[in-house]
Amino acid sequence: MGEIIKDFWLKHWPWILATFFLGSGGLVGLIRFIVERIDKRRDLNKQEKEQDKPAAPEQSSESIKPKRYNHNYHRAEAQEEQLNYEKALEFYLQSADDYGDDLDNLDRAAALNSAGIMCGTLAQYDKAIECYTEAQAIYNADPNANQLELSWIYNNLAIVYDVQGAFDKALIWYFKALAIKEKVLGKDHPDTASTYNNIAIVYREQGDYDKTLEWHFKALAIREKVLGKDHPDTASTYNNIANVYGNQGDYDKALEWYFKALAIREKVLGKDHPDTAGTYNNIAIVYREQGDYDKALDWYFKALAIREKVLGKDHPDTAGTYNNIANVYGNQGDYDKALDWYFKALAIKEKVLGKDHPDTAGTYNNIANVYGDQNKYDEAFTYYLWALCADIAKLGYEHPQTKSHQNNLRLAYESSALSEPFDDWLAFQLATPPP
Repeated sequence: MGEIIKDFWLKHWPWILATFFLGSGGLVGLIRFIVERIDKRRDLNKQEKEQDKPAAPEQSSESIKPKRYNHNYHRAEAQEEQLNYEKALEFYLQSADDYGDDLDNLDRAAALNSAGIMCGTLAQYDKAIECYTEAQAIYNADPNANQLELSWIYNNLAIVYDVQGAFDKALIWYFKALAIKEKVLGKDHPDTASTYNNIAIVYREQGDYDKTLEWHFKALAIREKVLGKDHPDTASTYNNIANVYGNQGDYDKALEWYFKALAIREKVLGKDHPDTAGTYNNIAIVYREQGDYDKALDWYFKALAIREKVLGKDHPDTAGTYNNIANVYGNQGDYDKALDWYFKALAIKEKVLGKDHPDTAGTYNNIANVYGDQNKYDEAFTYYLWALCADIAKLGYEHPQTKSHQNNLRLAYESSALSEPFDDWLAFQLATPPP
């Protein structure tokens, strides 16, 4: 509690003093103000829920393919199409080995790049970086290599660092990709705009919303000029700008930009397209943030209908919508329905992504939150510990998600009847995690 109050003082001392000297009640008013704000902060931390990531970095518009396909590469693509990511990774790596290990073998680099994408999907981030690093080394060793393909590998490296929370490294690799694109394609090319967009997203994750909007509007200027205002990529930029306004709590502007994106996507892509479903999902997030849970559920179920129909019931994006529906029921205090939908999401994530994937960890955390709200601390601790073990394995101790999930566990522990110091209890639990 002492650390919370210290941190609170540093962030809010002007308002504290104003409350003390000008507010009614003097010292009593000051104490009430501090306690209410700390309680609100604790509630926000405890209620923090996983959502779909509405503005993931954009992948390259082109993919790197081997010039000479081999049998294992074909097998890998077939497994990836079926969402069998572990098998796809296995065959991509076998394909890379089939091409040999000489530094001028661009087909090997293409296979390694594909393997890196699968590693990222499976949250095997260190392995992904290893694959991308070797792939870019092969390209840099060949003076005749396609520089745009090299920029796509740089882009993929940046995405991994971004997911790991290594934002400075992510920016380094995005700017390397940008230098190539601006030189080869020019500053008004749609692929250049994609990198502007990805740079913006890193700044958004750092909380620098002014820079975020600056880079998104640079991307928007290109896309509206070159692609037109009715293009899906232009709609994506409208969507990303809306995300920023949502982060800033300007929900009216967020909805304005989301509905601009939606109008394009429904017109150009149709009402049954996954990107249209993504905008339905984002609109639902805003209504949930505003506390309009009926509208939030209405839009989430619109997204779900598309995702189940087009992507299938075992797709991670479908699981994301199950998760978001559960969030709303949790907000409404309907814990049985919340758990029902969380477990539906969990079954998909464990099957497709694995039990130690960060997205799976997010659902473990959400289930634990509900059990904590019900004062079922044994169940809550089990799922919090599963989340934390998965986070540590894939993201490390210093990642924001790891810290957030550990903080949720701490809050639940402090609400329980256990008296052992939390850090001692946690150290023992991590040494003997639940089965």
